Amino acid sequence: MKKDVFEDLIVVKRSGQRVNFNSYKIAVAIKQAFDYVYGTYDEVSVNQVFSKVLLYIEKNYIDRKTINVEDIQDIIENTLRSEKQTQVYDAFSQYRQKRAASRKVFTIKQQHKFIKAIEKIGESNSLKVSNNYKPTELLIKYGTTVASEFTKSYIIDSKYLRAHEEGNIYIHQLETLPLGLLSNVHLNINEHIVSDKHLIDILKTQSEISGYINIPQLDYILESWFLNQYHILLAEYLTNYLKVCGFKEYINLKKIIELINKEDALEFNLEKYQQFLLSKQTEEIFKLSRIDALNKTKEKLYSTLLKIFISLNTDKSYSVSLGSNESEIGQLINLAVLNLLKEKDFKNLHIIFKLKNNESIYLDELSENIVLGKNIILTFTQNSFNKDSEEVEYFPDGTRIFENINSGLRSSIGRMIISKTSINIGRLGLKYQDKNIKNFYLELEETLELAKNNLLLSFEILGDKNKENYEYLFTGNILDDEKLEIGQKIRKVIKNGSLLIGLVGLKECILSLEKNEDKQFKLIIDILKFLNNKCSEFAWDAKLNFQIYEPSQDEVRRELMALDKAIYGIKKGVTDDEVYGLVASLFKDDYQKQAEVQKLLRGGNLLEINLPEKTIISKVSQLIKTLQKSDVGSAKIRVGSRDIK
Repeated sequence: MKKDVFEDLIVVKRSGQRVNFNSYKIAVAIKQAFDYVYGTYDEVSVNQVFSKVLLYIEKNYIDRKTINVEDIQDIIENTLRSEKQTQVYDAFSQYRQKRAASRKVFTIKQQHKFIKAIEKIGESNSLKVSNNYKPTELLIKYGTTVASEFTKSYIIDSKYLRAHEEGNIYIHQLETLPLGLLSNVHLNINEHIVSDKHLIDILKTQSEISGYINIPQLDYILESWFLNQYHILLAEYLTNYLKVCGFKEYINLKKIIELINKEDALEFNLEKYQQFLLSKQTEEIFKLSRIDALNKTKEKLYSTLLKIFISLNTDKSYSVSLGSNESEIGQLINLAVLNLLKEKDFKNLHIIFKLKNNESIYLDELSENIVLGKNIILTFTQNSFNKDSEEVEYFPDGTRIFENINSGLRSSIGRMIISKTSINIGRLGLKYQDKNIKNFYLELEETLELAKNNLLLSFEILGDKNKENYEYLFTGNILDDEKLEIGQKIRKVIKNGSLLIGLVGLKECILSLEKNEDKQFKLIIDILKFLNNKCSEFAWDAKLNFQIYEPSQDEVRRELMALDKAIYGIKKGVTDDEVYGLVASLFKDDYQKQAEVQKLLRGGNLLEINLPEKTIISKVSQLIKTLQKSDVGSAKIRVGSRDIK
């Protein structure tokens, strides 16, 4: 096709407004018509219709300067009919009639757009009568459809929405934005988590967060609780044993308990209690009391962990992190968790286990749990990407918060991901393959700017909420939330969070732009460095944390892939799959390269490694050591799962 035909062509809209010709709009319209008729279909058909529509316009408008929107739609209809796509033609034609009738009734543009939400409830394949949704699930689907369309009609700026619908960017959480739901959060929790009331309060955050809710450093949180329980039980056992043996009246038990409560570890020096040891028998009572108190405290720890995990296992939103507390109590807690995981199934709850070194005492226990298929994500706190005075925290989808432009301290606890917008970098690779790489970077910068501005809009919308709009979130659980007074906007607190720009199709972008495998890694690094430099500029200008990451959710990668298939057809090795792939699959066995990529994807990159079904424990342990040595920041190892695309 002659590029200059479309470059010079102007589209005249119904309002009389004139805009540049945009082929993406045509592809989206055709694909939506196919979506309406078929749940699944051959994307080749969409691309064939799209290509023939463009070919017709090229031939018949080569000497014309303008084309009307209605003419474009007529051409689409005629092409669908000539291609024998009768059902799709009928759907497209009926849709045009509905929109025309709607425009006559609703003269305000937003009202006309919003009425489409009501229509979508009845038209959506997923909401039709023959579905498997329970009544409450169906109600949620109705609500999210309306909320999403309300956001599109009244909240999101039209230029961002247009880029989203055309597949240049992807705006996450469209349906939750007007509700004020934030994305992911690392709650600032204390030992009160063991109480039923506190657990219920934590569960309430699910109504205030749309993504993951992480309880960080569980092994530190429970340490003081464990020691306190141990002191109480030790005092009880001592009292009972001394009473039974007839020594209680002759020993200053009150003083002994005071000394016990001052101990800051499980082991204590009996010499400090020498004045109370009246005989060898009383010394044995002390030792027996300690053993029984410790065993009973371990039992209470197990039952407490079980209660916490059962409570959080009700929804896939929750995760807990632990593993780095090297104290005696910390190790007891971490081993108790790993043993509990072996005995019980918590399929919804994500466990984020932090390792400090290759000689960890947990390697075998961790590896056994991974072989058993437990839901564990590994993070390596001492690797260069994560190492600092504070501990890094990850979310189950691989996203991460650590750096903070509003503070010199790299930290995670009490911070959140505010919002996410992704760019379709895979499409840019397709568009600029075999062309000047400078033009690729120019459009990449433009698309990045668009994503940044949409995130700033999201920040303003969310930041304009009051503390009172949230029942639990800003009650001592978020960094700096003590600064919020009644009636104050939350922007002064959520500015510590991160605004993430996702890269969808980075793998396919590289495959399109660079056929030489030896040069592909360098191109990835160059692109990521370019993006990080731009994000640093955004951060300093706005005093907000902008970072790039790679979305792992299939939904986003599938939707953008489907749109690009409609436009570019099936390109071998690029658009011949169902979803855009993850960049790590370019270097499956080279963990050092994967580590370098992770370091530049500062907002997160989920490295998933799949091992054969009958992999033994020692092989998993060796792989974990290799990942640590390669300077990988985080990884999820699966045994017997499908390959990650």
